[in-house]
Amino acid sequence: MIAVNQSSHAPTDGQPLILKARELAPTVRGYADTIDRDRKLPAELVKLMRDAGLFHALLPRDLGGHEADPVTHARTVEEVARGDGSAGWCVMIAGQQCAFAGFIPKEDALAIYGNGGIVAGTARPIGRAVATQEPADGFIVSGRWPFASGSSHATWFAGECIVYDGEQPRRDVQGNEVSRMCFVPASEVQIIDTWDTIGLSGTASNDFVIKGAFVPRTRGFQVLVDKPMHPWPLYRAEPLIFINHAAQALGVARGAIDSAIDIATTKRGWGGVTMKDTPRMQAAIAEALALVDSAATYLYDTSWRCWQSTLEGEHDAQLRGRVRLAASHAMKSSVQAVDTLHAAVATTGIFNTSPISRQFRDIHTASAHVMIGTMTIEAAGRVILGDEPQFPFF
Repeated sequence: MIAVNQSSHAPTDGQPLILKARELAPTVRGYADTIDRDRKLPAELVKLMRDAGLFHALLPRDLGGHEADPVTHARTVEEVARGDGSAGWCVMIAGQQCAFAGFIPKEDALAIYGNGGIVAGTARPIGRAVATQEPADGFIVSGRWPFASGSSHATWFAGECIVYDGEQPRRDVQGNEVSRMCFVPASEVQIIDTWDTIGLSGTASNDFVIKGAFVPRTRGFQVLVDKPMHPWPLYRAEPLIFINHAAQALGVARGAIDSAIDIATTKRGWGGVTMKDTPRMQAAIAEALALVDSAATYLYDTSWRCWQSTLEGEHDAQLRGRVRLAASHAMKSSVQAVDTLHAAVATTGIFNTSPISRQFRDIHTASAHVMIGTMTIEAAGRVILGDEPQFPFF
């Protein structure tokens, strides 16, 4: 396989973790067909990634993680996704779920994330948490949630609920229903096999059901309301938690460039000419690389400036808005790059056995996520114009 140069915008202190992911990428790529067929990550691959620390890159050190800066983590996700989109997605989502650790007491965070614990879950308040004080202070949690990426290897699940006092939903002083994210061990969760999709098949983003599980009060928090208990600055920089969505897309697009180069150097087109000698293929690969490299530069440079601003105690709304814009732009650019390559390889791309077919399906599935979609771009535009984003995590 001919190598394509990576963007050079990761901070130097993050290189060891990125190199671990890069070294693991060929192994990930070797599992790609199995991941797609079985609709989950193989247990042996999960172990390799866990042992490499990839699932806990965004977990603070005192909770057993690497406490990597968000740009380093994003570049790690990109490397894994270059090998396989589903594997990269699972590393991405595990990192996002690590952000929850900062909002609960340290003892509970260690119980959940310690010893390689991996959380899957859904930030959507569609469950029911009934407050109780007997026999202990906490909540009885029930509900069904969709899109629990990594459900096949998660050790804990997080489901957002509406809080009830008896039969009545609890309300705050403004009259809004009070929600709560609740953590439940996998042993008390039922997974419903619903994840039958055109792409990202191996993420096992199934529904999960909780039926009357007791959750101690300390094992939860209210999203977008409660302040972090942990001092790590990342918990004050919400936009940076979502840049790994963009990194996953960039990784899939880089994998598609790899696939296109492989096809171009081995397949002959009309008239027996090797595809690498055709202007159509040459232009497609060049255009795709320009799209991906430029989007990566914008994403990582903007994100790094935002991280430095956060470390200095600043809250720059314009810069934070540009981080969210850069993430959504990277997704759009990645889709465009993969579409260009998929069209250029012609009939090779229509067979599901072709890696570029999987990359085409994966990138379009990934692009459906709300956190890197049109609404995020619109919100970023409102911020640039001096208005409120009217969208979370800005």
